[in-house]
Amino acid sequence: MGCAPSSDSPDHASFEHHEQQYFRSEVHTWSHQETHFHQSTHQQHTSSHQNTQQEQQYSPKKLQTPIEYKSAPVQIVTAKHKSGDKNGPTGVKSRKTKSVVDFNHTNDMILPALPDFKGTEYVPTDIGTHELFLDFRTSSVDFPTYAPPQPDGDLYTDYDFTVDIAFPKNSDLEWKRPMEVAEDPVLFSDGATRFDIGQGEVGTCWFMAMVANIADKPRLLRRVIPSDAYKIGSDNYDGICHCRFWRFGFWHDTYIDDFLPITDETKIFGAHSATDPNEMWVGLLEKAFAKLYGSYDEITEGLIADSYLNLTGGVAERIDFSTKKISPKRLFQRLYNAFQCPTTMAGCICPHESDGKRGLVGGHAYSINGAFIVGEANLLRLRNPWGNGEWNGPWSDKSPKWKTAPSDCVPHPSKDDGEFYMDINDFLRYFEDCTICNLTPDFDRDGFPDMLNYVTCIYGNWRDGKNGGFEQRTKNPFYSVTLGDEAMNDEGKVSLVVQIVQRTLESRNDITEVRCDLFKVLGKKEECVSLELLGDKSNVYMPSVQILYRFLVEPGSYVAIPSTLEAGYEKEFLIRFFTAAPVSNPHELDNITIMTGNGRNGDKPGGNSRFKQTFRVEVMQPEKENGFGLGIKLFRAPKAIFPANNDWLNDNYSKTLRDSEGGDGPYQLGTSVDTCYTVKPGTYVLLIHCDSEADENEFSVAIYSECPVEVESAHV
Repeated sequence: MGCAPSSDSPDHASFEHHEQQYFRSEVHTWSHQETHFHQSTHQQHTSSHQNTQQEQQYSPKKLQTPIEYKSAPVQIVTAKHKSGDKNGPTGVKSRKTKSVVDFNHTNDMILPALPDFKGTEYVPTDIGTHELFLDFRTSSVDFPTYAPPQPDGDLYTDYDFTVDIAFPKNSDLEWKRPMEVAEDPVLFSDGATRFDIGQGEVGTCWFMAMVANIADKPRLLRRVIPSDAYKIGSDNYDGICHCRFWRFGFWHDTYIDDFLPITDETKIFGAHSATDPNEMWVGLLEKAFAKLYGSYDEITEGLIADSYLNLTGGVAERIDFSTKKISPKRLFQRLYNAFQCPTTMAGCICPHESDGKRGLVGGHAYSINGAFIVGEANLLRLRNPWGNGEWNGPWSDKSPKWKTAPSDCVPHPSKDDGEFYMDINDFLRYFEDCTICNLTPDFDRDGFPDMLNYVTCIYGNWRDGKNGGFEQRTKNPFYSVTLGDEAMNDEGKVSLVVQIVQRTLESRNDITEVRCDLFKVLGKKEECVSLELLGDKSNVYMPSVQILYRFLVEPGSYVAIPSTLEAGYEKEFLIRFFTAAPVSNPHELDNITIMTGNGRNGDKPGGNSRFKQTFRVEVMQPEKENGFGLGIKLFRAPKAIFPANNDWLNDNYSKTLRDSEGGDGPYQLGTSVDTCYTVKPGTYVLLIHCDSEADENEFSVAIYSECPVEVESAHV
């Protein structure tokens, strides 16, 4: 995609192969021959965003109205910024940090802290990203902060998370500390690996599959389980375990006692170590996650993408094989490339339809931890978080296919530890999806994470007057960012990924259907702004904690509008902009008039010939109660004269030029109307009209053509 420069630029605007001409008084030429478009409106003229007071019945009496040109654009009024100044940081800077992070080591790690809303610089993190936090919420629930408990001499007991609270539907369980069920309990036994993960009787496969992935990445695991998290075996042992989870943009400290759910005297009911009964980190981490959301019941069932978000703060993309057809070759190549990056993690879901087939468990999440080429076969390495129960088809542990494989290609599987190899074709046959996760987005979907390491985090909330839902999408909060040209590709485009995260408070299921649309700023004038919708207009509202959108755009200003499906919701959200360079002037737009149109999503102009040119016109107006229709008509002007008067319109009204649909110009209700024309080079009068004298509203006009045009505007 592409986009136009801001409205105060004297240059014409381009988008893909089309020139996007916003109405101004600047003069442009069209190829080697001049074509002039004169705007004639039956309206009260105020600026480029004009105030309509139009007639369809024209008076035969000539109106003595001079031509009025638009004045120079002025800055949009912005909402007050809670982080400090009114507009937010207009010249955000970045601190340099190491571009390469060794995720196998934990030295030089930075302790996660609460978002700093007073900062004006991007702050480096210990995972190679740079973050900037901005808070535009008018009301919010404070970020919870918890100090370590201080037990009075005895071992700590958390009376706010007892066994009956943790398991409200299971009265047969009892709490026991590790020394009551293990001979020599420790947090880690000879480090951590994915083979430690053993899912228990709680339905947390979606979480444990991703825990298995970070277990092999010490730096990421250390962010979740600090080095001093659990002091069992030392003189400072106090019965406290400390874990951290990423939730709504910050790392949430969670402290628990070390009681674990026990059945049959010594068996841990929940997750446990599958490699050493003395190792406690798996069970304690699951318990901390359960406390974060209120109970073990609350973390039963979930999405792999959400568990990755909680464990890393990264981004994930789910590929649904039923809705997105992908070839085995393409999927394998993407996964193979992805696993060349040390922070890539992946998971998948085996549907109920595959339950019991070749040893697979239906309705169950598996982790994917590798992609390998073995001879002519493309293999994925999967792991069942149970720590046992494996695929027994081709390339399984005892498959005869291993006899034909080179001895040094991959470590041959030999035991029932939950891990197995599977051909990519069988994977697509028996699994329903694949979720690929990384700390920053893989923009072009080639498997390699792109260098979108600048993360601009904007907090906002839907509230009274700013929660119009889908029906009144422009009655929601608007957030503007400007992208520079520092990271342009060879085609003059920059990559932008937008993620919306809605806040969950009482329950992990405290979510509603949301989406986030991105608009290109076509032009702005006083307290009006014209926007063009980017992306696929079929973007649907989804009841998800997080949703990700990709855009390839030209440098310029953009506006993100988050919305809920239903109007009236009061809820907090976080929008994260992932870019390859810092953004400038991030701020909330307030007290402005918004006009939106189809922009380049509309019908594109047809091909041009030597003697004719095709262009598209779109007229936009703000949403309003008791709205009215807009109409477009085009006339050939006499020579190069702009006949801005009613006499000429009355005499030539029957000479309206036909548009691409064969009509004399569209007229329709709504916030925008557009049509295409194919004409010879020359001078034309473009008439913007409504239905009656009582129809008053501001409006803006955009012309999309392959060459620049000259524009003058007036009212009659």
